[in-house]
Amino acid sequence: MDTQYFWLEREDLPAGIGFGLFTKQHVFMLLLCAAVILLLVWLPDTHKRKLPYMAAALAAGNLLRDIFLMQIGRMSAAYLPLHLCSFSIFIYLLHAFLHDGKWKNALGEIGLVTLLPGALCGVLFPNWADYPLWNFMSLHSFLWHAVLIAYPLTLLVREKLRPQLRHLWQSILFLILLAIPVSLINRKYGTNYLFLNWSEPGTPLEILHSLLGDAWRWGYFGMVLAVMLITCLLERAIP
Repeated sequence: MDTQYFWLEREDLPAGIGFGLFTKQHVFMLLLCAAVILLLVWLPDTHKRKLPYMAAALAAGNLLRDIFLMQIGRMSAAYLPLHLCSFSIFIYLLHAFLHDGKWKNALGEIGLVTLLPGALCGVLFPNWADYPLWNFMSLHSFLWHAVLIAYPLTLLVREKLRPQLRHLWQSILFLILLAIPVSLINRKYGTNYLFLNWSEPGTPLEILHSLLGDAWRWGYFGMVLAVMLITCLLERAIP
């Protein structure tokens, strides 16, 4: 294994050395993530501690990445926890440590309907594909997203939580309330949190942009609503 690029951030990497989308390396990591997810979801949980541990692991993993970036002098506004996947940390920490009730149930449903498909898209269309696979940021992103996917799947499979269509407005409201301040931060720092500023190359948003031009954001909005509705219906159909 070539270790010369392992501890480098993308700004310090030469062009053209990324693992690429749906290459053998990408598929291998998808299979590895699937194995990690299966292990976490079906791991016995006799003391109801698995979800808090996973939520804490997500927060610790994000902090570890930030410490690494600060150590190499590459921490910037581009690494704030404002993408949907990063914001999941706060949702799952709240959910894991809340007592049973309406708020806990609402956060769980947001995780199932909104955060789970977002995390799946994250590993299927990673915006870190320009990294070599054998790189801290690349490996960290894959494994961190695996835990991110395992949390709501545990709610679905082990906790038997099923989202309700009548509660879909909660997930829509959550996204709206998140998108408003994030769009202002994007404008101030020139970032692309929630992919609101530009369509990310190699993702379905790029296809929307090519089809709809400047109106691609309306397509993005419609696609998100459709995915949330389909996800809700599929999860409700699971016995």
